[in-house]
Amino acid sequence: MTTTPSDESTPETVPWPQQLYDSIWLLAGAALLFFTLSYIVWGLIDLLTVGLG
Repeated sequence: MTTTPSDESTPETVPWPQQLYDSIWLLAGAALLFFTLSYIVWGLIDLLTVGLG
């Protein structure tokens, strides 16, 4: 079996979205972070749009 030089010289890197999908705890943490930040931003926008009085 022959191998090409590119197979030996370049290690395969896994993209960060694939690492996120492969780890259930990392995915759960990302979901919690996303929902927490989105509700905080939504709440701040809601508070800033309410008039005084």
